[in-house]
Amino acid sequence: MIDIHAHILPGLDDGAKDWQETLDMCAIARNDGIHTIVATPHVKQGIYTPAKDLILSKVAELNTLLTPDTSRLSLHALKVFPGADIAFEADILNQIEKGTAVYLANPMISTNFMNPGRSFRYVLLELSDYFLFPQVKDLIRKLREKNIVPVLSHPERIAMIQRNHKLLHEFIQAGALSQVTALSITGEFGKEIKKLTRTLIKKNLVQVIATDAHSRDLRPPILSRAVLEVADLIGSEKAELMVQGIPQAIIDGKEVDIT
Repeated sequence: MIDIHAHILPGLDDGAKDWQETLDMCAIARNDGIHTIVATPHVKQGIYTPAKDLILSKVAELNTLLTPDTSRLSLHALKVFPGADIAFEADILNQIEKGTAVYLANPMISTNFMNPGRSFRYVLLELSDYFLFPQVKDLIRKLREKNIVPVLSHPERIAMIQRNHKLLHEFIQAGALSQVTALSITGEFGKEIKKLTRTLIKKNLVQVIATDAHSRDLRPPILSRAVLEVADLIGSEKAELMVQGIPQAIIDGKEVDIT
């Protein structure tokens, strides 16, 4: 399985506190059947501001720790790619144009972004609980014009979408993808969020399941339990696509067909 949303890099946000917790989280993920993680620290003005170069260097260091020669955890099959959980802010387009935004991407994949028919870039976008609907929809359209696809993180935990999930439908129609949290599916965020998440999945408003892991204990990187529940809901083929085929397309810069 592939986890495209995990706060495993130490000391950058409210995720892993140190390298030992990072390695423990990687061990949990690998034991759960996750072979690829996209490390996505929060990027939010005035709160968490890890620079792109710092994220890339931490990912490189973690992959070094996970190689067979240096790892004591036998995690040689686990790969980590860079990403970011970017808060919806007015300067997102400016970040992208300056090249400071971190995409959900495999740096080993060579993509030709001059060819709009073949290559895409994906950005993990976190909405605030209360947002201006026209502004978000307009941003999604502007990003898509640049062949950039926003992946909306945990919409089931956003207050306005909890009140009206038709807003999420509008965002997906505009070109966004939707990623729900595994713990929302299994009920750790409460009965109401679990009920809403199941509704979103049944209405085909979810394309990806991710862990949004923040710790070794309270919010670990575990996907398998959620996948089993979704398989019971919509079938194993569609459930597996949310943690395999679609996440792979995202990190490879390929188009995701949600029809």
